[in-house]
Order: sequence, then structure tokens, then C-alpha cells
Amino acid sequence: MPYGALEEIIVLDLSDRLAASFCAKTLGLYGCEVIKVEPLSGDPLRKWTNSNPDNHSGDSPLFLHLNAGKKSITINLDDAKGQNILAGLMKVCDVVVETHKPGHLDKIGLAYNQIKKFNPSVIFTSITPYGQTGPYKDFHYDELTLFAMTGAMYREGLPDREPLRYSGEIAQYFAGNAAAAATTAALFKKTLTGHGDWLDISIQECMAGHPHQIGRRAPFIYAGEPDPRSQPRTSASGAREPYAVGTFRCKDGYFSFLPLGPRMWPNIAKMIAREDLMVDPKYDDTIKRSENKEELEAIFQAWLDNRTREEIFQAVQAAGVPGSPILEPEEVHKNKQFHERGFFQNVDHPNGQTLRMTGDPFRFSNAPTSSIKAAPKLSQNTNEVLRKLLELSDTQIEMLATENII
Repeated sequence: MPYGALEEIIVLDLSDRLAASFCAKTLGLYGCEVIKVEPLSGDPLRKWTNSNPDNHSGDSPLFLHLNAGKKSITINLDDAKGQNILAGLMKVCDVVVETHKPGHLDKIGLAYNQIKKFNPSVIFTSITPYGQTGPYKDFHYDELTLFAMTGAMYREGLPDREPLRYSGEIAQYFAGNAAAAATTAALFKKTLTGHGDWLDISIQECMAGHPHQIGRRAPFIYAGEPDPRSQPRTSASGAREPYAVGTFRCKDGYFSFLPLGPRMWPNIAKMIAREDLMVDPKYDDTIKRSENKEELEAIFQAWLDNRTREEIFQAVQAAGVPGSPILEPEEVHKNKQFHERGFFQNVDHPNGQTLRMTGDPFRFSNAPTSSIKAAPKLSQNTNEVLRKLLELSDTQIEMLATENII
């Protein structure tokens, strides 16, 4: 990898969950050398899902994404010798990213307060569902419980149905981003003071404190007013044009619109070449357009039916109307904007397969676009890391392998 902002920083990734894996991946994008520590059987995320018959890497697409560019070593942490090896690595690294239950590392002598005696500048980033303290610190979790317990589900869904959560693992990625940012700040502090820190990251708090959720809860936070679920695509407040909000079919797929505010009405009428609607008394304010939205939607849909996504995209750009084509996954890979910036890259996997992967979502002005490396095979770098960081001999490494320690 070319020069990165955090080049020469060594990160031990002890994760087996999404949030910490994403945190460590992000630190790798910043330039860190990330060493993934796995059990002898491998990270469970390697087998998360692998439904693509063309993926012959043996690992799940999720694992391949979250661990691109990392090194892999295996250590048997159920054995005292394995724990000693990990302790040795912790004493020479800069950052440890871990997801163990609160108190577990203390029991095996690998907690922050134990390691900092030998490495006072080390930074521990501990990512757990509810944090290191509090009545829920030992509770189990999944994405659904995190959404439910942060209030994020309360406002999602129809008012006469049960609350819903967003699809995907959003809370995990919120927490991973927050953890990477906090770790970077701790590294900056380390350059000033020479001392490390222990970062206690609660996924629940990352979800509850995310700006998106704060925005949703703002009426309650600042005025004590609930923010109930509402029918979709309505415009009682006049905040959105009621007939052109959401996803619509078009000639070759689907297109999504979000025209904000009554000021968009003239733009839309001109875009669909129906300036006559602007002087029609049925549509001369937002309330009337809301009352007659079915008629307007029929007019709008007729215009869409005769146009492709690209034609509509050019039209909305010219008219200043927020909207975007809905691209299929293969179309995303071929998109000219991504292509021009070199975002997607062909990556050679150690098994000989070529994978199409995402690159860095940012650019350093004084460095070329980085060349993404594939996720490692299980234990691909064990010997290399133990030689370099612990100065073990080949004979010592071979003996540890024979004893099933590595």
C-alpha cells in the first residue's frame, strides 16, 4: 500500500464481529498494518454466507470485504502458550481492537491494565454491545435488539402496524466507524503524550447517538413531543412534494425521487413539460397537490413510462430536482463515475481467483490511489509475523505448530 496517514502503526485485530472487523478495516485504509488474530478454526465470519457459486475463495463475501488488506495469524488462546504469544504481540503493537465480553481478557492476563505495564503507549479499542459497565454489559445482542433498545425502531413502519428496523447491520457499521475515529484520535493523543488509552465503545450508544437518530428524536429531546410513525409519501407539513416522493417505475427499471419543499413544484412541472399545471387551481399549493396527488402521480408516471433511467437522470439534473436511478449491483460496478475515480479494483486472491472489490472511499492528495489487497487465507502470515515481531526462529515456530498452539 502506498503512503497512508497512519503508516507503520501496527494493529492487532481480535474481532469476530462486524463492528470491530470494520473498525480494523478502516484503520487499514488509513495506512495501518492490520494483523488479524484468528482461532485455529478461523474467524466465524469466514463462513457467514457464501451463496455466490463463482466465489471459490472458500470464504464468505462479507469476510473478504471486511478483511481486505489484513494479515492473518492463528493462535490457540485456550492454551497458556497461545496467551503468552498474544501477550508478546500486544507488548509491541500500537493498537488492539477486540470484542470479548467485559472481564474476559482480565481472566487470561491480556486486559489493557495488564498489558499497559509493559507497553504504556498501547491503545485498546474494546467494542461491545452495551459497553464495559452498566446492568446490560453481559447481555447477548443482535441487530434487532440494538435497534429496539435505542429507539430507532419506534418511528419506522406504518402507524397501524408493528415497528420495523432497517435491513442490514447498520448499528455494527455505525459503531465500527465511531471506533475507528476514536482510535485515530487516541493515536494523535499518543503522539502528544506518549501514553495510550482504553476506548470503551458501546454499539448501543453509537446507534442511539448517531446524528440520524438524534434528528428523528429531536422533537422529543428538545420539546418533549413524541415523533410517531406516519404514512409514507405524505406532505401535511409541506416539507415534500406529495406526488413525486419515493420510487417509481420507468422504461428500463426504477427511479427514486425526493423533491424537498414547495419550491420544487415549478421545477417538476417544467421538467415534465406541463407548465399548465402551475396555473391549475387544483394544484396551486401543497395542500391541494396533496389532496389531488393520485391525479398528479398518474401524470408523473406517464412521463416516466416513456423514458429510461439515464434520460430521467439527465432531466432531473437539468431541472435541479433531487433524484437518482436505482442501479443493480452489476451496474454499480460499471458506473462511469466509479470507473473514472478507480473505486472498484480487481484484486488477486491467494487462491488464484480475481475478485472485484471496493477501494478507499477517500483520497490523500499526496499519494496515489492505493492498491487494495485481498483478504488473507487462514494463517497465511503466522510465520512472517512471529519472526518479525517476536523474533521467533523457524524451529520455535515449527514446534508451536506441532503443539497446535498456532
